[in-house]
Amino acid sequence: MAAGEPAAPGNNAGGVERYEQLRRRVLGGQPDGFRLGLAVLQRQGMAAWLRAWDDLGPVETAPMPQPWADAPTAVASDAVVAVLASMTLACAGARGAA
Repeated sequence: MAAGEPAAPGNNAGGVERYEQLRRRVLGGQPDGFRLGLAVLQRQGMAAWLRAWDDLGPVETAPMPQPWADAPTAVASDAVVAVLASMTLACAGARGAA
């Protein structure tokens, strides 16, 4: 296929599914878009991205990780902030006394 020519029908099997998976991960704010070729798509375009997938051959993709639904983030983050603040203040106090 030359530059500027449309892809042959039936070519890039699974390309739509891979694109939609990449799209979901990027729009969901997940940082693993690079595993699905985000940089190639952004820098070289859709045709290069599809060719890159064709060059790889069949690839099994891992299931998308699910966020922790029951994680007590607000409580845990408050506790972490409190511990870090006390460590910082202790270090600052030790430097001032020396």
